[in-house]
Amino acid sequence: MIISTVPGPVAYPLIASTMKRHDFEIKFEKVPNADVYLDAIPILGKVDYVLLSKLLIITPKIGKKIAVWKKGSANDILLQLLVKLYNISPQVVYTDNPFEVQKLYQDGEVDSALVTVGVTTKGVFIEDLFKSKGVMLPGICGAKGENEDFSSVYKEGIDLFNENPEEVSEYIADNLPIPRPSSFIERIFKNAEYKVERVNFNFDELKNGILHDTSSLY
Repeated sequence: MIISTVPGPVAYPLIASTMKRHDFEIKFEKVPNADVYLDAIPILGKVDYVLLSKLLIITPKIGKKIAVWKKGSANDILLQLLVKLYNISPQVVYTDNPFEVQKLYQDGEVDSALVTVGVTTKGVFIEDLFKSKGVMLPGICGAKGENEDFSSVYKEGIDLFNENPEEVSEYIADNLPIPRPSSFIERIFKNAEYKVERVNFNFDELKNGILHDTSSLY
């Protein structure tokens, strides 16, 4: 089984699972012959599994000047939809360094920031912000491609972390293709919600419904 994934938090259980299993291959790139694709739900569009929720928060709340990682990213897409739902026009400040987002807030350059729970837990979950406007977002990251073997692989990675958070976080940090402190990875695991939830969810339909007959969000 070949699993294609971005090297972000959604990949952590996969990497953890390689501590004991070697019957699948992880590709940290988009490949045409993969059995399963993992990414943020706004990027995948349609998903067969929800894998990660309660990952992103706006701290301390939606403000007038919001820092967010990378224009066009999943974070940016979600923020733009929230802006539309709440009928507001905040100034959005972008940075290509995900760890700069919180710093912009701490330095007073912005009055709120869209960050992961690996950075802080003080804020409002993205899912809750959508829910308060009657829009159900099942999670932040997911998988496309129905595969029972994948489900067992992912669950095993979650179980391994629950058994030994510190050791597994260090293993993931050593095997992740981008530099991330093991302490950050451990906080993500502890503060976010990992799962393997079978769904038939189409983010593009949700997005189009929110943006109905609207060519620009701002």
